Amino acid sequence: MKNRHIIILVLLIFSIIGCNLSPVKQHLIKVSAHINAMKTKFGTDYLKPDLLSHFPNEIKDTTHLSLLSSPPTCPPSFECRKQFGEVYLITKRDTITENRIKDNYLYKTKYLSDSNIIINLPELKFNRFSIEKCNKEFDNKYPIPYFESYDFNLGEKTFEKDIDGEIYVDYLHTIPNDLMVYVIKAEAGNFWKEDCQEIRHSLNEWKNGYSKGIAVSEEKELMVYWTMIW
Repeated sequence: MKNRHIIILVLLIFSIIGCNLSPVKQHLIKVSAHINAMKTKFGTDYLKPDLLSHFPNEIKDTTHLSLLSSPPTCPPSFECRKQFGEVYLITKRDTITENRIKDNYLYKTKYLSDSNIIINLPELKFNRFSIEKCNKEFDNKYPIPYFESYDFNLGEKTFEKDIDGEIYVDYLHTIPNDLMVYVIKAEAGNFWKEDCQEIRHSLNEWKNGYSKGIAVSEEKELMVYWTMIW
């Protein structure tokens, strides 16, 4: 009976603390918890560990905050539906993290420069909204995300397409003009535990692989963390 009273007291204390937190603080706690859960769950069906190790453990500011997690749905956890996925987090610029990564990055590039290997993940399979600059190979380069698919809260355009009577929607998000990209790690190869033999429309060497890193805008004072696998 005494232990039961202790458990009830502890639960009551946490309930009171939760009630005293502001909605913003509660939101930051939820986002942080989701990121840490994804660090364990994302890439479960992939052979490369620690895919989200560069993501922060705790989010402390809502400035520029935007998060998307789109994990693969494929064997052995699921049937073959989508053998690619990504996670991105946009948040306030963290100069400590930025400087640490700048001392140990694999590849650096201006996003708006020519001849980047820009991966538009859905289009590797579906080819519904073809983008001229995406999914092309270049020597001595490493894959980076199609950042226009990331929501920077700077505006967007919506596109619709009718394919065989079905309407598909795509979004083109406004991005910072000074976005500088740092690839931390990237490898070409098939690292899936079970291969779905999914269609890939391009990218010979980089038909399969993964890439992770950060991108920074000094002008907008924001940072993007990303990981993508395909």
